[in-house]
Amino acid sequence: NIEVSLYPNPANDILNIEMTSDVKSIEIYNIQGQKVLSSNQKQINVSNLAAGMYMVRIQDTDNNIATKKVIIK
Repeated sequence: NIEVSLYPNPANDILNIEMTSDVKSIEIYNIQGQKVLSSNQKQINVSNLAAGMYMVRIQDTDNNIATKKVIIK
């Protein structure tokens, strides 16, 4: 598994992803399981997302996957 930290949590505008390996893809899902955002950057603008809880699925270049919860306010 990969070590990932997301900050700030809860997030307003920018969500930062900190990890030791390189990002392959980042996908953000709402509670209904719908993909609402995807990126390959370690900084994501989440200001257009509605307030609530989201799941962030992070995949690194070795195809390891981590899933984290984040709150958007």
